[in-house]
Amino acid sequence: MIPELSALLRDAVLATLEERVAISFSGGIDSTLIAKVAGGAADVELYVAGMEGSPDMEYAEKIAAELSLPLEKAMLGEKEILDLYGKCYRIVPDKLLKVELLVPVYAIAERASQKKHSCMLFGSGAEELFVGYTRYYSDFGEGKDLDAQLREEFGTLEHREIGWIKRVCRKFSIDARFPFHNRKLADFAFSVPLEKRMEERELKKGLLREAAALLQVPSLAVKRRKQAMQYGSGIHKVLLRHSDELNAEYPAPEGKIGTN
Repeated sequence: MIPELSALLRDAVLATLEERVAISFSGGIDSTLIAKVAGGAADVELYVAGMEGSPDMEYAEKIAAELSLPLEKAMLGEKEILDLYGKCYRIVPDKLLKVELLVPVYAIAERASQKKHSCMLFGSGAEELFVGYTRYYSDFGEGKDLDAQLREEFGTLEHREIGWIKRVCRKFSIDARFPFHNRKLADFAFSVPLEKRMEERELKKGLLREAAALLQVPSLAVKRRKQAMQYGSGIHKVLLRHSDELNAEYPAPEGKIGTN
């Protein structure tokens, strides 16, 4: 099973490549797998955004060096994060937890466009395929039909996270592509019994980690605990501290900006 999954992952990444490509890179399992495969087939440049000393910055630097791939760092301070939030809100006006994940996307897309990139790869879709969120385990424990939920959430990504990222990237004439949002890969992943996909509860995405190890993804990334981009970059804490002023200036369509 793992060799077949590894081959499907490799093919899914290769199918999204151009001769020259940028990759949204956090040093996590998803982006590192993409970088590992792409690095052997294209002219690759990695992009990370976050505050100085944030986990994403530290992991990205270490793993990019291990992969021998160039890394562009968009180092963000508090003022820049707040400014970028406003720009993202104007593209996707919504609640804080939706808009905030676009802040690092905006930062790296802008930086990549300055270096004449026209294509950027993102890891969206891996959480739904390989049970990557803690809330999925909670939902399962409450008796919900998690398999149906995962399929539905994967199927609607174009209207949510993937759609939002594409809108931000279009501002910079960048084609955002998503190797994990692949039909053959999804058919295989969803054919695996849910209990098997959920086995690695602590680190999450156990099947993906096994396949990544077979693809010789650096062990530092394979063993890194899941951390969403807005958290690993340090951006969430900044925005949360300023939630009152953000609420006043950028009201969410359904009411107050917050963490729910």
